[in-house]
Amino acid sequence: MDPIGTELYLVMLLVAFIGVVWWAFSARRKKRFEQDGKIPFEDAD
Repeated sequence: MDPIGTELYLVMLLVAFIGVVWWAFSARRKKRFEQDGKIPFEDAD
């Protein structure tokens, strides 16, 4: 890859990473993630 392509690829990966982090820590998803985090502790019966 040429240097410009490499930099563009790096910027795209950085934007994707920031997007995933923003999605995971958004306030709208907090309740769902808290519920999902309790699944392993639920009784199987």
